[in-house]
Amino acid sequence: MRIHAKYRQLLFISSMSITLTFIMSGIMTYVLEGGLIPHFMSAWMKDWGIAFVIAFGLNFFLPVRIRRFANRFKKGQLVVYVLTISFIMTFILSFVLTAVAMRGFIPGFAGYWMGAWRVAFSIVFVLNFFLPQWVGRIVGTLIMKPANTSVIT
Repeated sequence: MRIHAKYRQLLFISSMSITLTFIMSGIMTYVLEGGLIPHFMSAWMKDWGIAFVIAFGLNFFLPVRIRRFANRFKKGQLVVYVLTISFIMTFILSFVLTAVAMRGFIPGFAGYWMGAWRVAFSIVFVLNFFLPQWVGRIVGTLIMKPANTSVIT
């Protein structure tokens, strides 16, 4: 099954959000819940669903703005871009997932959140260097090639 080329960006954003949040939410659930608890899978899937919705929205609107910011730096544009998008996404996602795992704002919430953010940032920062190329290649194989419009005489 091939997908029309006009949906390439939407497919890329969806694939990135699914993959990134699957990995990040699994690790964050493990960290925040204190290991492989009896209801780990259900907690992970709940966290993944929440993280996906947030990440999809962020991946839809943030990259263009962050790319404009990163383009100001002649050297290291990629590093600035990855650092900035990882920082913003993990800041928001770790806050929400910590609040969900702790069932609200408990005493010591900030400490749990900062610990979760540190873990999330480490994961996402590394993933943001490699995952876009991998997802881009997969998306490229799913896109329909335009019909050849040249005329043979």
